[in-house]
Amino acid sequence: MRHPNGRNATTTYPIPTEPGGFMGHLRLVDGLRAVAAGLVLVSHVGFWTGASRIDLVGGLVARGDAGVAVFFAISAFLLLRPAIGRGLDGAQGPRRSTGVYAAHRAARILPAYWLALAGVLAAAVLIPSAGGLGGAGKVLAQVLLLQGYTGEYYQSFTQTWSLTTEVTFYVLVPFLGAALAHVLGRRGGVRGVRSLLAATVAVGLLGLVVQAAAAAWTRAGSDGGAGVLATSVLGHLAWFSVGVLVALLTEARRRGIGPLVTRPAVAAVWDSRPTLVLLAVVTFVVASSPVAGPRDLAVPTLGQAVAKEGLYALFALFLLAAAVREPAAGTPAGVIARAGLTRWLGDISYGVFLWHVLVLQVLFAVTGATVFAAGFWWVLYATVGFSVALASASWWLVERPILSAVRGRTARDTATRA
Repeated sequence: MRHPNGRNATTTYPIPTEPGGFMGHLRLVDGLRAVAAGLVLVSHVGFWTGASRIDLVGGLVARGDAGVAVFFAISAFLLLRPAIGRGLDGAQGPRRSTGVYAAHRAARILPAYWLALAGVLAAAVLIPSAGGLGGAGKVLAQVLLLQGYTGEYYQSFTQTWSLTTEVTFYVLVPFLGAALAHVLGRRGGVRGVRSLLAATVAVGLLGLVVQAAAAAWTRAGSDGGAGVLATSVLGHLAWFSVGVLVALLTEARRRGIGPLVTRPAVAAVWDSRPTLVLLAVVTFVVASSPVAGPRDLAVPTLGQAVAKEGLYALFALFLLAAAVREPAAGTPAGVIARAGLTRWLGDISYGVFLWHVLVLQVLFAVTGATVFAAGFWWVLYATVGFSVALASASWWLVERPILSAVRGRTARDTATRA
């Protein structure tokens, strides 16, 4: 995924089965992952072909990088929601071991990533315009997912800045989860939820301040530090906070407390999926305007950087809120949620994210197409087709078998210890 200021994220595991209308596997979240990956793919096709420069349509294409915000919000929601539930229940519920958590995260992220990286390294060697392999340090940084900190990218892997951010967040999750559960358990349900909602909003606003600081630092002549700050967990606190906010609201509601119980007007909007989707669309259209800054790699003003970050956070909030409530069977949302296509697209969304920029690079090299001056539609069709094919192969041959093996092994080890 290309960062808002010019440069992914990943999928996450379903939480355990829950009573009260929230299913363990939130099937609309699968579809939301696919939407996020598709948005990012479209934004890169628009950038490579030059279509993002075209009037209003170009703005809509360019803002597909809002899919990154959706990915980050999904991660925060799914990974921290169990801890929030434990805290609201007095920290009496089961707690996943850190070792099991780390094994599952590594199995989800690394095998598919290293497979795609092998393709990227091959392209760097074989395609003259790719810029070459670089030194051992650059290769090692990519292997260890540190490119978001070093700032060194391969042309066909620039979207992986967000994997550095995502993995950093993964490292923080056990500590954040323990803190959330502690506050909720110690302060009680109503007071704890109120305090954490206020704190979550404050942390999100801090993320906007960090983005403004990064933009100011860039305009002052930063040679890379500002970019690292902007793409870091600190720089995207607003996007992660969205996931925590949705988790707090939904878990509190299940226990009969919080704004979704005490404020009928808020609950009415929250429960109207069409309204939430419409709000997301309107937010996205506003973000495609000049208020959110340039569509290319030009440096935004402080106000534009804040506006873009905030609008993307709202976009992710509305979409995630629309996806976390299991739809009734027979409704349009229910049909989408239960469709095998939705599940499949969610499964391969991470692979699509990993492969699509490499597909673009190879496509331009093979066809001789000119960067920033190629036909948008044929490039889009070809990129989608090849990316889906590669992502499907990655899922069935690499990701799914490894995930199944790791889940089975950790389940047996947990049962043995118990």
